Amino acid sequence: MKVDSVITLAILALGNGAIAALSPADWYKTMKPPNERFVLNAEQAQKAINAAAAVASQNSSPSTIVVLDPAGFVISLLRMDNAWIESVDTCIKKTRSVSLFNGAFTTEELNPIIQPGSEDYGLETANGGLMFVKGAIPLYINGTFFAAIGVCGGSGAQDVEAAIAGVLAVNGTTLT
Repeated sequence: MKVDSVITLAILALGNGAIAALSPADWYKTMKPPNERFVLNAEQAQKAINAAAAVASQNSSPSTIVVLDPAGFVISLLRMDNAWIESVDTCIKKTRSVSLFNGAFTTEELNPIIQPGSEDYGLETANGGLMFVKGAIPLYINGTFFAAIGVCGGSGAQDVEAAIAGVLAVNGTTLT
């Protein structure tokens, strides 16, 4: 087989075990366009962030708030005035933890699995660093995982409260 591109993707066909190669251009054709994916749009993400920021303000907790898509990439992010600079990275890491577990858990639920002595101790070092502390939750719409929202700046309970406000602002549901 001649390789036409440095980046050639091989896909194993389950039916007969044959291998077919797709060039990057052909591979992209197999992807759904953004309007057909289950992801919050920028307007919805901003609405969720605004609602979460309102709760963080009421709690006197200058926070960073992030909405990530199901793959763990930023849709929208806000660092409120006087929020700690480190909270940006912290917030992204803990919210990405929810996305990388397909929205099946909150970070609070994931925390026990990484404690010393547990089978998955050290898991938080995977994927460039995950973080399993309270404050990041999945966002479902009609039972489908659309995004993860995380808040970092208050106590764990305050962060969860603000994140839930963000979920509710876009008529979503969560696990908590």
